[in-house]
Amino acid sequence: MCAKLKIVIIVGMVCFFTACSSAPYTYIRKGFDRPGIKKVAVFPFYNNTKITGADKIVTGMFISSLVQTGRFKVEFPGSVKCFLINERIIVRTSVDLDTIKLMGKRLGVEAVILGRVEEFTGVDDKKRDVDCVVSISARMVDTMTGEILWMTQHRRTGEDYTIVIDFGRVRSVSTLVKNVVAEMIETMP
Repeated sequence: MCAKLKIVIIVGMVCFFTACSSAPYTYIRKGFDRPGIKKVAVFPFYNNTKITGADKIVTGMFISSLVQTGRFKVEFPGSVKCFLINERIIVRTSVDLDTIKLMGKRLGVEAVILGRVEEFTGVDDKKRDVDCVVSISARMVDTMTGEILWMTQHRRTGEDYTIVIDFGRVRSVSTLVKNVVAEMIETMP
């Protein structure tokens, strides 16, 4: 009888904790025509943290995860970089509509994805108890109209994946980035 009670309690806790997981805050434009968007370009994400290279890690992971889904054809990052260099564009917090439209014409993309890394902690490997935190925001913009088609913001900690006691906790910031990006891309229409 006691073993059955333990199993019921553990199953109940697992159900409770998985129900408490947070989902990304997401906006999808009403009437968004997904079949009309076949090819996208991903701008380098803006790094709003003090961690050097956080933007490159997140951008790379985002592109990789987006390619794996097969939802869109993704423009080669080298082509995006060449476009930015040739047009002498420095990506900061945002890109103007003329640049987005020009990229659409030059690279043949129907939409661009812009993003920002808000938080990126847990890189210090020397401390075992450092809790990883990642916060990312991204948006997809139509290259013809400049309308935001999809937008999401997501923040997770390594602790968020804990199932029972310390089991399931994410201790690697790269694993956490992969999880956060995957959860964000799942919200795409």
